[in-house]
Amino acid sequence: MTLDLEVLEAIFTNEGNDLRTIAEENTVMLVFLRHFGCVFCREALDDFSKIKEELNRLNIKLVFVHMAEESYGDQYFKEYGLESEEHISDPDMTLYEYFGLQKGTFRELYGLKVWSRAINLKFGMETKKPLGNMKQMPGVFLLKSGEIINSFIHKSAAEKPDYLEIAKFSCSDTNSSN
Repeated sequence: MTLDLEVLEAIFTNEGNDLRTIAEENTVMLVFLRHFGCVFCREALDDFSKIKEELNRLNIKLVFVHMAEESYGDQYFKEYGLESEEHISDPDMTLYEYFGLQKGTFRELYGLKVWSRAINLKFGMETKKPLGNMKQMPGVFLLKSGEIINSFIHKSAAEKPDYLEIAKFSCSDTNSSN
């Protein structure tokens, strides 16, 4: 899918860089998080802290999208050792909508699969301030030269994508998405 470059040009990270320039200069893994109070969001941040060096070796630039104020994002990314990664604050969720990410149904957000996975996570079931819309579903998009070359759209809040597999797609010659 080709993206509207003017839309990307109007989206700025916490570092003041526009998404169009970042995506023209790099292969970008654009990670849409749920809310920072979500146990799966915290798991994803922990996962990225462990694989960020591998993503760098693959020449993948991480850019996170969240619904909290920029300062809250700074705090959460620092907590997971991701303070050097750029992020986009999207409290009105226009970027989520542009990329086709939907609000979850009750089952997608709170079903048995979600609860059974959440209970076993080391992050526990503590309730933190959501800092975003609790119904928003996450997703991951690999961008290259203004196009989405791979993606993972969650069908459940509990789904755990293989981020390195998504990233390795940029090294292949095919350009279709999941």
